Amino acid sequence: MKNDITTLKDIQFLVDQFYEAVQQDPFLGPIFNARLAGRWEMHHRKLYRFWHTVLLRRPDYFGDPVPMHFEMNIDKRHFDEWLRIWTEIIDANFEGIIAERAKFRGKTMGKAFLAKIKKAANKQ
Repeated sequence: MKNDITTLKDIQFLVDQFYEAVQQDPFLGPIFNARLAGRWEMHHRKLYRFWHTVLLRRPDYFGDPVPMHFEMNIDKRHFDEWLRIWTEIIDANFEGIIAERAKFRGKTMGKAFLAKIKKAANKQ
């Protein structure tokens, strides 16, 4: 039986495992590796705080993560692949209410990010 996501250590493990898989992914890897070369550690620290806030409702993250994605030239295919990997990593390592919340929030955030990216692109 797997444990649920209940601590900051669990969040750190999830983020680390997820981005390790993303870096190796032939579709997403080149995008993320080019954008975050030399800055992965900083990115991870930011995402630890973000997911800690979202999943465990601890107010660690403040800001708007969407605008940094505007110039990445990403679309629904990228978000679908991101969600596939996210769900796979969660399912392989966790189960429970918060693990389900993580998958749900990944899906809803992906849709919201994509809608905001499309809206910003249409304004240009």
